[in-house]
This record gives sequence, structure tokens and C-alpha cells, in this order.
Amino acid sequence: MTPAANIPRVGRSSAEPVPRVIDPATFADLARARGGARAVAQLGAGQFSKRMLLADALRRTAAAGPPAVAAEVAGMYERLVDLNRRDRRAWHAVMMHPFIDEGLARALGALDRGEHPELGWLEDLLDGTRQGKWPVVRTVCDEQVLQLWLADSGSLRDAHGHALTEPLDDKQVLRWQEALEGAWEILVRRHPWHAEAVGACIQALVPLCPGTDGTAVSSAPRRAYGAIAASLPDDPVLLALTLVHEFLHVQLGALLDLVPLHGPPSDARYHASWRPDPRPAGALLRGTYAHLGVTDFWRSELAAGMGGERARHEYGTRRGHTEDAAATLLDSGELLPAGERFVQGVREAVRREPVVTSRLRERHELVDELRQLGLSTGDTVLVHASLHALGPVRGGVDTVVDALRDVLGPTGTLTVYTQTPDNSDPSRWPGTRGYAVPKETWDSERDKVPAFDPARSPSFGVGVLSERVWRQDGAMRSAHPQSSFAALGAEAAYVTADHAPDCHLGEDSPLARLEKLDARVLLLGVGYDVCTAFHLAEYRVPGRPRNTYSCVVAAPPPQGRRWYRYRDVLLDSSPFGELGAAYEATGAVRRGRVGSADARLFGLAPAVAHAVEWLKAGGSNSTES
Repeated sequence: MTPAANIPRVGRSSAEPVPRVIDPATFADLARARGGARAVAQLGAGQFSKRMLLADALRRTAAAGPPAVAAEVAGMYERLVDLNRRDRRAWHAVMMHPFIDEGLARALGALDRGEHPELGWLEDLLDGTRQGKWPVVRTVCDEQVLQLWLADSGSLRDAHGHALTEPLDDKQVLRWQEALEGAWEILVRRHPWHAEAVGACIQALVPLCPGTDGTAVSSAPRRAYGAIAASLPDDPVLLALTLVHEFLHVQLGALLDLVPLHGPPSDARYHASWRPDPRPAGALLRGTYAHLGVTDFWRSELAAGMGGERARHEYGTRRGHTEDAAATLLDSGELLPAGERFVQGVREAVRREPVVTSRLRERHELVDELRQLGLSTGDTVLVHASLHALGPVRGGVDTVVDALRDVLGPTGTLTVYTQTPDNSDPSRWPGTRGYAVPKETWDSERDKVPAFDPARSPSFGVGVLSERVWRQDGAMRSAHPQSSFAALGAEAAYVTADHAPDCHLGEDSPLARLEKLDARVLLLGVGYDVCTAFHLAEYRVPGRPRNTYSCVVAAPPPQGRRWYRYRDVLLDSSPFGELGAAYEATGAVRRGRVGSADARLFGLAPAVAHAVEWLKAGGSNSTES
């Protein structure tokens, strides 16, 4: 989206858009179903200008009608202008809300028909009440973030044309959270170009009911840039594919708003291999482009060694459909010159063969490399890992967990950090969740934060390996509502027991127990900045600042939950990169390669002892978290 510094101001009497074009390189990338965040920014700028035009058109049209309607619309427009003056970022967020295009178009249609326009949705946007009611899901994989509203209420959702769910309960939100975590991992690891674009563009997902026959359904209407709709599939691969498929519909719709690709609608209809009814040229173009994305998805699955026979069948079928449709479009005579260039790009892209760009690592290879690094049978190890840095692994994260357990053996213990800082007061969400909600919604949001449950609460911001470990059969998880650890193996019960609720990472946490077990730390494709063990040293430095924390914990019925507040050390990882480099310079760290990742292995206790002295000596003057 357009940076705030480049957002044009809206005046009282006009809302002239800034002219926008798609540069040739981005246009070529879009034809190949690529473009990433750069294309999203250019298309989003076009949508921004379009919405300013619609808002001004609504004001001008209403001014020529009944005085009461004119006054109501003028008042709403004045609120937009005032928001622009007071808080341009908030104004930009309103103008780029996924459903404002649909709402403005409906209001204009009502005026044209002599009807009273419905503007309650716009008042909700300006007040921040609509999005305040929507659950937010956020998942992070290899530092790439997908954050979506689950738009489970509101009138404009019917633009998606399918049966809508009722507002979601906590269990349903959790199911979506878990499903999107799995889908996002697939996109980031195996389809990074699509992950970049989806993460930059899609703000909202409208939950749909499955089809009457139980099949999954999805949608992306033309006037809802930034939103898609889908029913919840059981297969994370299919949800990942749905995100790509519907995003490409969104992307093409935004491109067509800026660059006409075909002429006016004609009576001609054209056959599409994937459906029985002939389609007009515009509809065939949209279906062809979405099929390019589906073909590209299955081609990449094959290149990653995933999907087996299903991937081969889907790739072959979708590739054939897309090639046939592209040829039909190029022969139709209905494409404009830009459309011909676009469809030629589609045809060239769909003809690319699957190519494995990086060799898949096998489980036994990871075992050998971990042992060469120095990890041994019987070790207790705290692992921080980026699977993206490892490179392609046959079987993905499950293979990595299995390889670690193979090395450690039945007498060893695998430990990971499974923090849940998102379990926090809404006033602190900019720091703990990475986004803010309006202050007037804080009370209602506090009522919706679920209590921490070691058996159910997803970890937050620590990667897919940690998430997978605590969900393994036999895994144990500590009970701290914001800073839990999970462990598998011989010492799992000891490591995770009695984690004091008012001690994040100090003497009454699993870190101190790991220290007593002479545990080791394995950094697998990540730096010292995520080395949780160094936090234990902060508790041993006199005079460290303290902070008040708040979170939701379980309570006896009938309440079932309560807010818990406590004082603890103000944690500060900002100097850990410098601290780790200083420790590594002592020669105490073993370095090597595991897969494609740079790996470090060292003892937890001596590293913490070094950190205590380093911090006492003033290695960092920072006291901010």
C-alpha cells in the first residue's frame, strides 16, 4: 500500500486521484503470477485512488438529491476529511478497508435508484467498531507474518456470494488459527513469492459454509480488494492453494481497474475446459489467470518433492486447461494490445517445467550433520530453529523433529520455547501482537482474550518447530501463561514442572532447570538475538528494571477465566546479538552446517555465566524492551 508520506490529501470540495500506472516490469511479473509486494503496492495505490473517486462521487451525487440525504452523506464525508487532517494513517486504513469499495458502490447505486443509501457500515469503519468485533488471527513462519481479520459479521460480506457462517466462537477461531498456521508454513517454505504477495495484500478472510454437498467453497469479489472468502478445509495444502487462487482473482481485478485488457462485453462465449458452460472473454480471462496460479502451485509442490500423485495429476490437468484457455483468448479478437501481452505472458509462464532448485535433505543426513556438530545421545538441548534456513527437507518439520530425537535417543530431551505473548492486555498489542486496536474497543477485546491452556494455546512468533514439538504425543509444556516451554524425552517432566506464573525466564522457570541439567543450546539457522537462555542472566544482574505484565489464566467455573497481573524483570533481548558474538569469540561455541543452515551448539550454563558478567560490565546500556 502507499506509504503515508505519499498519500494525497482530501479537500472539502474535491478528491482528485493521483495518476497511477503499472511499470512494464511489474506488468510482466503480474502476467506470470508474480510481482510480490512491489506489485501489491502499485495495485493498492490504484485502489486507493479509485476509492477516493467513489467517495467524492457519492458526496456529489447526494448533493443533488433530497436535502436530508445530502446532509447525511456530507456529514459522513466531512468525518473522512476530518480524520485525514487528524490522523492520516488511520484515514488511509479506512480508505483501504477491504469492503469500502463495495459499500460506496452500493450507496451510489441506491442514490441512482432514488433510494436512501445505507451508510451504517461506513460509520462502523470510522468508529473502528466493525473491525473491533472481528477476531484477528496472526501466524509467523520464518519471520514472515500473515495477519487477517476473520470477518464473521457485517452486511457487506454477502458480496462473496456464498452462504456465510454465523459469528465464530473461540473454538472455531482456534480451528482457523491452526489451519492458517499450517497453510502459511506451506506458502512461506514452498511458495515464497506467493506468500510475500498474500501477506502484503490480504487483510480479511470471510468464513463461508461448505457447499451443500460438503465441498469447500471460496470467493474473491471484484469490489473487495484485500479480502477473500473460504470455507474451512481439513487439508492445509488445500487452504494454502485457496489463498493463492483467490489472491490472484483479487490481483487481476485490481489490475483491470488500471489497465483494460479486453474490450467491451460482447455476445460471444468461449469454452473453458474446467466448466461446462461457455464464458464471456472477461470471465475466461479471470478463470485462466486463477488457473495459472493453481498450475504454478502444483508445479512448486512437485519441485519440492511434495504432493506425490495428487500433485502430478493436478499439475498436468491444470496446465492443460490453462494453455487451452490462453490460446482461446489469443484467438478471440477481444483482447486489447495490453491484454495480448498479458495472456502471452500467462502462456509462457504455464509452460515452465517443474525444476527442483535445491536437493531435498533426508532424515539420515540431518542426523549425521547434527552428530558432526557435536549433539550426542543423552543430551538435553534447547533448540531455536528456522526451517526456512535449513532448506528443503523431505517430510518437512516432522522429519526435523524425528532427526533431533534420533540423535538424542531415549535418554535425551528436546526442549523448545513456546511463548504466548499475544495473551496480553489490548493496550500492549502493538508490542506483543504487532498491531493496535482502537482504545474504545479495549474493554470488549479484554473479554475475548482466551485463557492460556498448555494443551491448546498456539505458540506465537517462535517458528513451526516449536509449535510442532509441543503438539507431539508425549510432549509436556510448562504452565506460564506467556513464556512457556515444551519438552520431549527423559527429562521433560522435570524441565516443564513448577514454572512460576510470575517468573518469565528466571530462577523459577525451565531455563534454570535446564541449567541444572547441564543442557546445551542449539541455534539452527537463527542468531543469538533469539537465544532465550541469555534472559536467565538478566535475572542475576542487580538493579535490572521491572515491569507489570497482565494475561488471562484459567479460573474455576462459572467464570472459567480471569486476568492475572504480576511484576517481573523487564526483558530486553536487544543486546543479545552483540553478547553472543562476544561469547563466541571465547571459542566456546561449536559451529557447523545442518542442511543449508548455519548452526551453533554450546553449553547453556557457561553461556549464562558469561552473559551475567558481560551485562554487569555494561555490555549494553539499553533498558528498553
